[in-house]
Amino acid sequence: MNKLYVGNLSPLVTVEDLKQLFGEKKLPGAEQVLLKSGYAFVDFPDQNWAIKAIETLSGKVELHGKVLEVDYSVPKKLRSRKIQIRNIPPHLQWEVLDGLLAQYGTIENVEQVNTDTETVVVNVTYTTKEEAKVAIEKLTGHQFEGYSIRVSYILDMDAAPPLQAPRMRRGGSVVQGPGRAPARALGGLRRAPTQTA
Repeated sequence: MNKLYVGNLSPLVTVEDLKQLFGEKKLPGAEQVLLKSGYAFVDFPDQNWAIKAIETLSGKVELHGKVLEVDYSVPKKLRSRKIQIRNIPPHLQWEVLDGLLAQYGTIENVEQVNTDTETVVVNVTYTTKEEAKVAIEKLTGHQFEGYSIRVSYILDMDAAPPLQAPRMRRGGSVVQGPGRAPARALGGLRRAPTQTA
């Protein structure tokens, strides 16, 4: 699951309002909505739908008089070296993107995310948390060939807490503890990890 944070919600917003909005925008996942005061969490089945929700809603849709903010939900303690960069011009040369990303630190890995969007989306892993933080600060909103770059932290599976072992209920049924899905390559543009001498 890809959990998104939906912020800047009016106190008038209900779970049904959010479900209706997601339905109108043809976005799945609205069955799993956790509404809090002023914000909500919504689960999406995969990264492509999460990206589509962010691109469709964040800063573009108003609900009860407030413009929604939508982004990945990554707790501060799990923010690490991995970021996602969206809205990259589709015709951009790899060398140009690589040069831009390298300005903020040493890159361990870059993977292009296969999406149905016109623009390019990449997941980038920097060597340190500090480098990733600087990249987010410097690249967010950066104008590049008429495109406004958008950047988010994404969950770094290597930094996430380990899976919990299944617990047994009375009667012998298994309850799976909170865990994480295995990391997998997303195909497309992929940069091999760099070797240090």
